[in-house]
Amino acid sequence: MRPTWLILPPLILLAGCAAISSEHLHDAVNFQSDHVAMAVRAQYRTVAVLPFFNETQYANAARYARRAFYGALASYKNYSLQPIAETDARIKDLPRKTLDPAEYHELARVLGTDLLVFGWVKRQLHSYGVFYGRNAVTVRIAFVDARTGQIVWDATDSRSRLLIGISFLSILNNEYRWAREIVNRYDELFRDMMTAIPDVATIPQTQRARLF
Repeated sequence: MRPTWLILPPLILLAGCAAISSEHLHDAVNFQSDHVAMAVRAQYRTVAVLPFFNETQYANAARYARRAFYGALASYKNYSLQPIAETDARIKDLPRKTLDPAEYHELARVLGTDLLVFGWVKRQLHSYGVFYGRNAVTVRIAFVDARTGQIVWDATDSRSRLLIGISFLSILNNEYRWAREIVNRYDELFRDMMTAIPDVATIPQTQRARLF
């Protein structure tokens, strides 16, 4: 039987050298866009980001995705964003079924913005074994004209990462760490998505969004 001291060094080395084996890199966001409405006519100034729909088993998925998207839009674009807290306060008395693109008339009346953003979290995955770790997210985003109900921008995209090596996330069962990895995937997804969303012209009197 081999002495324990001969086995420990290789294990420690392996644990410290977990490498990314596969990563979903950004090539191009697959989207549909009415660039004439959004960019050429420059008719949209104000945006409300509604609570996202959660189609996963994880209770916090929609909240993670919504805040990540809002942060990216505030950082990379010049729209005047209604703060999330204000949006939530305005819609708090509405029935849940009203928070749907088909109910744009009522949402436009309550929120008072030019565009309504809807999001659907299609997938949130985190799976960790002793020798690997994998996490992935898939989200659909739609910009809806609050006056007509027309979808003027729509995209569904995913980000994922696979780690090979001894996974401390699995060994330590560190909930904070895997949650942080999931948030990182949302941040990557929406940062790349911003490159495909038309921007409003910078207007001096338009205030930048207040974060949350």
